[in-house]
Amino acid sequence: MEILKESTIRKLLPKRNSRSHKGDNGRVLIVGGSLEFHGAPVLAGLGALYGGADLVYLYVPECNFDVVRSMYPDFIVKKFSGEFLGTESVSEIVEFGKNMDSILIGPGLSNHENSIDAVIEIVNNLHIPTVLDAEAITALKKIKKFPLEQPILVTPHGNEFENLVDRDIVVDEKDHKSIVMLRSLSMDLNINVLLKGHIDYVASCEGMVEKNITGNEGMTVGGSGDVLAGFAASLMARRLDAFDSAKCAAFYIGKTGDLLKKQKGDNFSASDLAMALPFALK
Repeated sequence: MEILKESTIRKLLPKRNSRSHKGDNGRVLIVGGSLEFHGAPVLAGLGALYGGADLVYLYVPECNFDVVRSMYPDFIVKKFSGEFLGTESVSEIVEFGKNMDSILIGPGLSNHENSIDAVIEIVNNLHIPTVLDAEAITALKKIKKFPLEQPILVTPHGNEFENLVDRDIVVDEKDHKSIVMLRSLSMDLNINVLLKGHIDYVASCEGMVEKNITGNEGMTVGGSGDVLAGFAASLMARRLDAFDSAKCAAFYIGKTGDLLKKQKGDNFSASDLAMALPFALK
């Protein structure tokens, strides 16, 4: 199994055209948030913004709208009704999303059944490159028809992966059966998987599996996965394919964490991770 190396990964990063205009380098839509978790979409937005996207839109419930809009002037914030995502908001999100280059669904999302049903409807009706994170990953268990029309990347941690496959399993290259399961899931559903952990495993819809060893224990801080998902969505918005986006995101978020560890030890936040990302990418 290949280990991700910067000499290879750096060549994958999208390049900006010197004649490009605002929006040419990616428009990312992030759908998430709930009464309990207003910060997750913001952290994902920072990952997308500092990951190179031109425009980042946050679509959050109305209970989050004022606080999210006041946090950073860099985002364009829109709201849907209620305290969490529901199917009644799907049509407006799908219509708005048609002008986007990628969508990330999940950061801070509620686990209400209506929220998961809304995710399913969005995925089935908005055919742009898609990242599913956190609770939104559950939607894959209820989608009846695969393959989907758009590229899909999911970014689970270990527990979310176990929930997705309905069994207790730790993916480790020393356990051949676990790697076969990861590869089979990706191929059967035609999705790409970035399985986060002490070692990240990245699986493509075509059956490739590679591992990433950048990163450290300081990255267990809450919100680091949101930053990673936002960064991956920004790469997909800039027309990098889902598998390569996952590899770049895993490697450079980990490298950013390693740079921060040298400066701050283990005491850094997810916001630190997002804002230091450009220094790892430079």
